[in-house]
Amino acid sequence: MRTISGVLLSSALILVSAGVALGHEKDPKVSGTAVSGASTAGTVETQGPVDAEGVVQGATSTEAGVQANVPLNGIRDRAKKASAKAYAAVQKDLAAISRRVDAEVSEHGDAVVAARIAPEFGMTAEAMIAEQSTADAELGELMIAHTLMANSKVAVTVEQLFVLQREGLGWGQIAHGLNLKLGEVTAAVRSEGNVAAGLAKADGKTAAIRSGTQVASSTKTGVQTGPVRAGAASSVGVGLDVGK
Repeated sequence: MRTISGVLLSSALILVSAGVALGHEKDPKVSGTAVSGASTAGTVETQGPVDAEGVVQGATSTEAGVQANVPLNGIRDRAKKASAKAYAAVQKDLAAISRRVDAEVSEHGDAVVAARIAPEFGMTAEAMIAEQSTADAELGELMIAHTLMANSKVAVTVEQLFVLQREGLGWGQIAHGLNLKLGEVTAAVRSEGNVAAGLAKADGKTAAIRSGTQVASSTKTGVQTGPVRAGAASSVGVGLDVGK
């Protein structure tokens, strides 16, 4: 009888032990084992929001891209509202000034022209040449981009301005998108073009362009020596002559 009782008692203890072990496997809180849909503190780090099916979304890069594009959307919207006649005239003048600067580069080299114009934007010649390479742009257009950026009330980078330009927007449209007065854009860029061409000395200050949407028929900037007519009346032939 004692032998039978001992066997029965041993069997009961084995069954109880098996039940406890099975309970541990089913309860992740006891074993620390993670199951699908649950996470243990210190084990799983969520990298982004989870969608309806429990898939973690990579929100960090997406949100950064959206934030970077916010100012560009506003610029695009305003640029599309620019007067075609007004910005086309400005674009024509800016293209002529840009070509003149690039001609100086062809004659004297990037280093010489960059050394003339870089101080106007608080840069070194080396930094401007490096930026030119990164932007894959001619020095004339880089000068235009910096002139617009320096006068913009919108926080925008040169790189972002080139994004807009390569989307097909002209510099006149971009200037309007930045809420700069088109009637003053040509005069400011011409002033910086004079510096790049060696016709004027750098003073460490970017030529000013006021904010506004109206196109002035005649205007003066702080660095110009005389009035400059905007639009079709602007003279491309004297685009780089000071005092005309």
